[in-house]
Amino acid sequence: MIRFVGALDRLIGWIAAAALATCFALLTFSVFARYAAPTLQPQWVFEVSVFLLVWAILLGVARIEKRGEHIRVDFLLMWLGPRGRRAAQIAALLAALGVSGLFVYSGVIVVQDGMMWDERTESALRLPFWIFYLALPASFAIHFIFIVSRIALVLQGQAAPHPHGLSD
Repeated sequence: MIRFVGALDRLIGWIAAAALATCFALLTFSVFARYAAPTLQPQWVFEVSVFLLVWAILLGVARIEKRGEHIRVDFLLMWLGPRGRRAAQIAALLAALGVSGLFVYSGVIVVQDGMMWDERTESALRLPFWIFYLALPASFAIHFIFIVSRIALVLQGQAAPHPHGLSD
């Protein structure tokens, strides 16, 4: 499972980087075209950029979850012993697992509705909105996998050291 999670992490890292690079290239071209050749400026650039940014951000957040580098209030952990910190970490990961599952479930419903109603963007591309909506359940399904992996590491006593120096 560790190899799979590592490969998935690298894959979504490359996908997010490609999305950001494409977004940068499109926006740079659009700004250039606005001043140099206004007739060449495509009207759909901002729409595609929003799609790409949402995907990149949500995939990036999944990578943060894998590493446990998200923002958290940890001042109470300093007062707990190693067993208490481990129990608190497992409780937090189980809560995160529940939230991830809820986002996957509700995201799938939104994607299905977008497909059923054939919602599309207003630009010339007429992109289906379900592609945009799919970012939520897809990224949180990856979150779910990463959280399960982190729970397994904690239960095996292999969790990475806390970034603020709290250790077991």
